[in-house]
Amino acid sequence: MSQESTDVQLGELLIRTGLIQPEQFEAAYKLSFKMRLPIGRVLTMHGHVSEDHLRTALELQSRMRDGLIPFDHAIQAFMQVIKHGVALDAAIARIAPAAPPKTMVTENRLGELLVAAGIASRSHVDEAMRASSETGLPLGMVLMNNGKVQRAALNSALAAQKLVRDGAIERDKAVYALKLARLRAIPLEQSLRENVEFQGAMSETFATGELFLMAGVVSESQLMTAKEIEVTEEVPIEEVFVALGYASAPCAKAAKYILSMVGQGMLFEDQAARIIKRIQYASSNKELQDVLAKLDSNPEEILEEREQIEITDILKKAGLISDKDLQIATALALANRVPLIKTLFDAKLIDEQVMNNATELKTYLDHDLLKLEQATIVMSYCLENNMTVDETLDTFGWTAPV
Repeated sequence: MSQESTDVQLGELLIRTGLIQPEQFEAAYKLSFKMRLPIGRVLTMHGHVSEDHLRTALELQSRMRDGLIPFDHAIQAFMQVIKHGVALDAAIARIAPAAPPKTMVTENRLGELLVAAGIASRSHVDEAMRASSETGLPLGMVLMNNGKVQRAALNSALAAQKLVRDGAIERDKAVYALKLARLRAIPLEQSLRENVEFQGAMSETFATGELFLMAGVVSESQLMTAKEIEVTEEVPIEEVFVALGYASAPCAKAAKYILSMVGQGMLFEDQAARIIKRIQYASSNKELQDVLAKLDSNPEEILEEREQIEITDILKKAGLISDKDLQIATALALANRVPLIKTLFDAKLIDEQVMNNATELKTYLDHDLLKLEQATIVMSYCLENNMTVDETLDTFGWTAPV
């Protein structure tokens, strides 16, 4: 992803205008990566930036990405908004009043493709564009979340847009194939081959996105978001995963190598997914190589199934719930179809602090960042000293992952 579309560029905007300090943004950026939250949400949650200023920064970021305003003009306009409370468009006009408006090419954009194929109406797309600008969510995800577009149709439109972008098919043929796929309720690839004599290759069915989904690194919604950014901003999906905080750069880089091993029959798909889960937060090439080296020296160690540790294991080990409590809560959870952890909380067998600590420790255990014994010690120490999990990890020298 280009620098102008990354969170780092957003940080430069906020830092250069004096809204936040560099160390505040750095801490928020690390937290957003660890918790898989948008950086803007973390900044507003901590009170570093107001919602209005964040919206302005995101709008400027979007305009820079589209080439509508240079970085130095964005800074000057942002300062006008902050100091004098003027509207953003008025501030930009003051900075460069003589600059002619740049016409944006829209015929290959996702919204235009959806309208042309009859998948979404013009009014729905326009409404979603406004919501996308306000929330920072991709257009397709807004339409899907609002129930205006089905997941399968959005996936087909993204695939068609990628084919058009790559020059594999003309736009009018892509629109025609999308229309027929929608009307006949058939896959896009079938529509392409039957109706427009498409001879090219569709994207691989098991690629980076599907690998990360199988590994549990991303959810289906997160994968759809990443695919939309991949297509609309013309960047590799691996870079999108890194920019969104779904995986570290070394992990994303290794994904292609791991996929090639799947293609050569050296790994099964589920084995590749387990490797990705192990290296999701690898912070350096050395850490990555240490894990991958085991594929040659001792593949069973890295590929063997681990016994899954549950949140209740942490609670029992720390002496916070008994077997009898667990049996009763499990029966209630099954009867009411409510998650077990929520049932324990609702029954006042655990409080909110215990629930949050256990959930965070479970994440670290799932990624082999802690052992169960360590998690038990951390939980007890947190409660005794009213400290957070990360504070306790630092106290014991078990550095909190970032």
